[in-house]
Amino acid sequence: MKKIWILTAALCTMAFANECDKKIERINKEIEFAKIHNDNARKLSLELALKEVKNDCSKDPLFYNKKLEAKKLKEQEVEKIEKELHALDEKKDCMSKVEYKAKKKALKEQKYKIKKEIEEYIDHL
Repeated sequence: MKKIWILTAALCTMAFANECDKKIERINKEIEFAKIHNDNARKLSLELALKEVKNDCSKDPLFYNKKLEAKKLKEQEVEKIEKELHALDEKKDCMSKVEYKAKKKALKEQKYKIKKEIEEYIDHL
């Protein structure tokens, strides 16, 4: 039983560590592309980003996996709100215009706020 747990933990760690490796690999490819096209400013900014990613990954190998998981949770919240908006549209005739508009506005604002947070996650990944 312990062997199965250790093997599972090792596989999960490898999968999580891969997200850091993938990010480092993508940045390295972009650095090579910038070198080929003599885009020194882009190359320097990518090298700085690479340094930050390596620093983040050395502190916490699961850093980017946690961010991706948080992003997925936020996307699920958006889906839930979209379902609530659809359900609200179906109940539109059963409520006053003022109540309907207030609920719809609140849901849309909540959805907008979450989408903004998702964009921030993407920008910082």
